[in-house]
Amino acid sequence: MAEADSEGWDGWLTTLDQVFPDGCAWPWANDEWDEGHARLQVAIQEFHRDILAARTARRFTAGVLRTWTMSELIDDAALAVCELVTNAVRHGLRYPVIRPHPVRLLMFRSRRSLLCVVTDPSSDPPVLREPDYVAENGRGLQVVAGVSRMWGWTPLRPLGKAVWAGFTVTKARMEACR
Repeated sequence: MAEADSEGWDGWLTTLDQVFPDGCAWPWANDEWDEGHARLQVAIQEFHRDILAARTARRFTAGVLRTWTMSELIDDAALAVCELVTNAVRHGLRYPVIRPHPVRLLMFRSRRSLLCVVTDPSSDPPVLREPDYVAENGRGLQVVAGVSRMWGWTPLRPLGKAVWAGFTVTKARMEACR
C-alpha cells in the first residue's frame, strides 16, 4: 500500500488518468473533490498465470479494506475484484506476448469512494453477456455490475485495458464515524 505522495505515484496516476481522461474525477465522487478531501491512498497487487489468483485477490482486497476502515465494502468489492482478476487472468493472459505483462489490481481510495482497477495486456474488450442460467461460467461482469455502484473499461496505452468497478461508503456509516 502507498500514500499518494509516495514514490511511484506517477505510474499509478498515469493509469488513473487513462481510466478517467481529461482530468475527469471519478464520476461518483465529485462531492469529495470539491470539499478538499481528495487524499488518495493506493494499494497494488500483481498476478500472473496462477490458479490461486482469484483467492489471492479476494484476500488482498479484504485486508486492504480492513486497513482502510472500509469494512462495509469488503463483501461486494472482494467479489467484484475476484471476478475482474479471474477474467483478466483467463482472457487477458490468453495470448503469448514477447515481454510478459502481469495482471495488476490497483485499488484507489478517497474519503468515501473506492475504485478497483484491474489491468491486463489484452486489448480485447470485456463482454457483458446476457445471463445463461445453465452455463457454468460467463456471469462475471453481471456480478460486477450488480455489486458495484458503477463499472466500466478503457483501453490503455501502449497496450492492454483497464476494467474497473467503483464503490461508495454509505452516508449512514459516514455519519456514524463523526
